[in-house]
Amino acid sequence: MSSLRSRAAVALLLVALMASSGCAAMMPAADSTPSATPLPAAPERTPDPDQTAPPTLDAPVIVTIGDSIMAGYGLDTGDDWPSLMAARTGASVTNLACSGAGFIAEGDCGTDYSGLIDAAIAASPTVVILQSSDNDDGESDESLDDAAMSIVVALRTALPHTSIIGISTLWNQPYDEPDEVASSSIALQTAVEAVGGTFVDIGQPLQNGEGLMQFDDEHPTAAGQQVLLDAITSALAGAGIFV
Repeated sequence: MSSLRSRAAVALLLVALMASSGCAAMMPAADSTPSATPLPAAPERTPDPDQTAPPTLDAPVIVTIGDSIMAGYGLDTGDDWPSLMAARTGASVTNLACSGAGFIAEGDCGTDYSGLIDAAIAASPTVVILQSSDNDDGESDESLDDAAMSIVVALRTALPHTSIIGISTLWNQPYDEPDEVASSSIALQTAVEAVGGTFVDIGQPLQNGEGLMQFDDEHPTAAGQQVLLDAITSALAGAGIFV
C-alpha cells in the first residue's frame, strides 16, 4: 500500500484552499492630540482577596466525530472517553459519534460521517477530533481517500480557524485486522495534514488488556474508555496539543 496515493489531488486542494486566504493590515493614524498634564497617581489599594480571582483561559470547545467506540456503546451515559475528557479538563465537548458509521458506512443515526458535518459546524468548535473507523471494512483505498478528503475539506472550509485532529482506527478483535483498518487511517492522515491539521496514531491500546473489552471484543468497558482517554491525551500531548 502506497502512502503517496492521491498526492496530486491533495496538492490541488491545497492550492484551492490557500488561494482564498490573505488580508490587508490597517495602520492606525498618528495621534495629533497634544499630550495632557499627567494627573497625580492614585494611592495604591490592597486588593480584597474575596473579590479577586486568578485569570482563567477560555476552555476549548471540542466536537468529536467517530463510531460506536467513541459513542460509548453498551455503557452508561458519560462513560465514553469524550465525556470523560470534558469531566477531566473542563472543556466543552459535543460528542457526535454514531454507532456503525464511518467515512462511507451508514450508522444507526442514518448517515455516514458526512451527515454529521452540519452539527459539528453549528457547535462553533475550536477543536474537531475525527477518528477513522473499522466500519468501512470492504471499501477500496480510493473510496476511503475520496470520502475522508471530502469530509475534512468541508470542515476546514466552514471552520477555517478550528484545529482539526485525526485519530487512527482502532481494531480490537482477536483476529488479524483487515487492510482497511490501515487504509482508513492513512486516508484520514492524508486529508487532515492536507488542510493543516494534526494526525496522531494511538496504536491499539486496548489489545491484551484484562477487563478493557466487553463480551463482543469490539467495544470497550468503562475501564477501557479510561485507557483510551489516557492514550489519546498522551498522543496529543506528544504532538504539542493539550486539552
